[in-house]
Amino acid sequence: MSGVEFGSSMKKECFHFQEGYTFVNHGSFGAVPLVIQEKQRRLLDESNKNPDIFFRKREKMLYLEARDVASRFLGAKPENLVFVTNTTKGVNCVLRSLPWKKGDGILTTNFTFPANIKACQRLTQYSAGGHFYQFEIRLPIRHEAEVVRNMTSYLDKFSNIRLIDHISSPTALVFPLKEMIAECRKRNVLILVDGAHALGQIAVNLEDLRPDFYIGNFYKWLYSPRGCAVLWVAGEHQTWCTPLATSVMYREGFQLEFMMQGTRDNIPYYLVPAALKFYKDIGGMEKINRYTVNLLEKACLLLEEILGTTGVGIPDSMKAPRIRLVPLPQYEEYQATTDGAKQLNLDIMEKHNVICLVCAVQNQLYLRLSANIYNELSDYERLAEVLCELRRPRITKKAIMLWKSNL
Repeated sequence: MSGVEFGSSMKKECFHFQEGYTFVNHGSFGAVPLVIQEKQRRLLDESNKNPDIFFRKREKMLYLEARDVASRFLGAKPENLVFVTNTTKGVNCVLRSLPWKKGDGILTTNFTFPANIKACQRLTQYSAGGHFYQFEIRLPIRHEAEVVRNMTSYLDKFSNIRLIDHISSPTALVFPLKEMIAECRKRNVLILVDGAHALGQIAVNLEDLRPDFYIGNFYKWLYSPRGCAVLWVAGEHQTWCTPLATSVMYREGFQLEFMMQGTRDNIPYYLVPAALKFYKDIGGMEKINRYTVNLLEKACLLLEEILGTTGVGIPDSMKAPRIRLVPLPQYEEYQATTDGAKQLNLDIMEKHNVICLVCAVQNQLYLRLSANIYNELSDYERLAEVLCELRRPRITKKAIMLWKSNL
């Protein structure tokens, strides 16, 4: 793998995307390399040939091997780490298990992933007097200390359970997590971190970071099949943090309760060793991030110049290495709302065969650009053509050619 160049060569050799489409939205659903797909098929065949042997003998061995490999990669003790299908599932496991008391509250940011916001709202709605709070983050951000101050202003008012993102979605902000955890620790509050986009993009050492709970996906930036995430739980909470499903191993211990969740397809978990091997074989975090940061810098500059917008003002320390926000101009047919963003996204995908992500943030439409090892600048040039054509069709090709001539 180390001999395959990033860009079109990597896309051709290691992935299988539908012909005729441009993919710049890795962040939503990931992409599974061909070598991992093949291993997935082999394990599925094995489970189908003799289900009894697979589920009664092979599964536990495969699970523990994958857990141990994931633990080493994340700086975690194996006994503190379990698998879940995705971060939404992990967040709900923690929230539904909370020893809730009257008057307790949950604090999130206004940039917290919508599914997690709804999970918090549901919990407080049906609990005995629970409260849901959000502290606001406004763009632009001059310094990451602004985020910490906004959070602590709520911490000083309320005695709450906290939900904190590591990399926010869809706004692609890397939060100053260590400082935020430290402030929560001072006030004796629990910290639940949604690291859905962090694993693979940013170095994570969970025993050093030491939140109360940490959930992260392997399928977004670490190339496992979809349906693979991890939940890290500090030892003092493992007696009450349980899976959503009560199964045969109820009250048999934290690890067994999560491991034995009835008959289901856990194969994505068992491919973590293969996915991490692929990740390391192509160069690992440093090489991948070096490529994607450079690519995204050029892509953002291209889109901002062509579309006539100004970049998002955030500190370099809060920029994610493989996802960035790019402001979009006003479109007559698309309002700067969630519905407007969804419709623009669908039209770009269905009418122009470009897979991207459009979101609405604070009355402004944005692109959330993703970059990975199979992308190159031509992918973003195609996206720029489509976006420019939707707004100013007669100058699209001329504008792109002029920009390229100035490189």
